[in-house]
Amino acid sequence: MNLEDIYNQLEKLENDLEYYINRLEEIKSLIMPQGTSFDKILVDGGKHTDKVLKYVETEDRLQLEATIKYIKDKINHLNTLKEKEIERLAKYGEYVKVVVLLKEKEFIKEYNGKKRHLTWNEIADKVYCSRRTAINWYKLGIEERKRTL
Repeated sequence: MNLEDIYNQLEKLENDLEYYINRLEEIKSLIMPQGTSFDKILVDGGKHTDKVLKYVETEDRLQLEATIKYIKDKINHLNTLKEKEIERLAKYGEYVKVVVLLKEKEFIKEYNGKKRHLTWNEIADKVYCSRRTAINWYKLGIEERKRTL
């Protein structure tokens, strides 16, 4: 798995995590006891609560908490994988590491909002080398990645 895939999965998981946390907060607000409203005076018994609905909401809350824990564990695993990949690339030299990171991680947003990878010329300008040297360093990093798998 290359760094681009790792970063894409991390971004998707962080979006999913935000969604599930918001959903959990909504369910908690339904389950938790509400504050007393003094603008209405209850006469004749009070408020009826549906126990089946409360049970379903509680089950949803437990399922959401399990999903959130799973997503957090997966995010931690991908972050560990990302750090190991960066450490592995550092063994082959700082330039190889930087070129692979620039090629797989860095994007440029264009005027229409779409993202694109850096071109080899842009990478070579950032690393202060020739285009061919940047390509060779990238190939070295990729070949070493394939060997270690």
